[in-house]
Amino acid sequence: MKYILLSFFLLFSIGLMYGQKDTLYFKNKEMMVGEVKSMSNNILTVETKYSDEDFKIAFDKVIRLKLVNKYSIYLVDGASFFGTLRSNKDSEVTITSDDTIRDIRIAKIVSLNKIETEFWKHFTGAFDFGYNLTKENNSQQLTFSLQLNYVSEKWIHTAKYDELYTVQDGVDDINRVDLDLDTKRYYKNNWFFNSNFSFLSNTSQSIEGRYSPSIGMGNYLVRNNKLYFLVGGGLTYNIEKYFDSVDNKNSFEAVLTTQFNAFNLKDIDINTTVSMFPSLSEKGRFRTDVDFSFKYDLPLDFYIKASVNANYDNQPSQNSTKLDYVFSTGFGWKLKH
Repeated sequence: MKYILLSFFLLFSIGLMYGQKDTLYFKNKEMMVGEVKSMSNNILTVETKYSDEDFKIAFDKVIRLKLVNKYSIYLVDGASFFGTLRSNKDSEVTITSDDTIRDIRIAKIVSLNKIETEFWKHFTGAFDFGYNLTKENNSQQLTFSLQLNYVSEKWIHTAKYDELYTVQDGVDDINRVDLDLDTKRYYKNNWFFNSNFSFLSNTSQSIEGRYSPSIGMGNYLVRNNKLYFLVGGGLTYNIEKYFDSVDNKNSFEAVLTTQFNAFNLKDIDINTTVSMFPSLSEKGRFRTDVDFSFKYDLPLDFYIKASVNANYDNQPSQNSTKLDYVFSTGFGWKLKH
């Protein structure tokens, strides 16, 4: 009898442990048991005991789900919750968050992030580098890019660093450094508060250093599991130092920004950001920054990348160009929690 009771206890314990895992059901009638870690850009990340690597699954293939952990949940309509999810019928899910219960279509979920207690699990990021060599004029170009994100329940903090260095016979070396520190705080109906600090050093435009703190608000006009499109506006203060100190100046500017990111194109990610800076303290001055990147995902979280960064200033410093742009290609790796 004691062996029967022991066997029953072991089976019950195993069943209990198994039942505490997240369960996913797919449109092709298959299922998976594991731990859902996150979902963004239509990619669901699932950890299982029987695989060394996390599974990457297209979220639109899921027809039912039962999640036991708590998640930060963002919906197409801009609503956000912190709670659990469980399907009672196909293509729908019930969100339970404190005293709030809401039934929605699964396709309305934009992102999920498991609420972690460990500090380091909030980080994601990527880095890439590129090297180009041209025989004519012995031209060599080196590029390096780094991005680090810290995501919490209602905040996302992003640090980006880009550097380009070009050496070519017969002309001065070119060095360009971009640093961007950005914080967003999300609210209802797809609104967010934004604070930012950027730094630019660019020998092509004679800029030794441009320091630009800014604040503003924005809204996701479109946000779903295929793409998002946002607009924002605010104010910035420029502290500009040039290699010729005669051109040094400080100024106030308005900021108008749009960003388009299409990420559900199989292994392709296209991201475009356009920022316009009409001056409030310098008559007639207008600046524009354009960033475009194209990424193609490779196995093991590697990727290849092509990007264009352009800066336009209709009132540049003496002996510098109004328009400067950089085209680069690179190979990189993503850091995922």
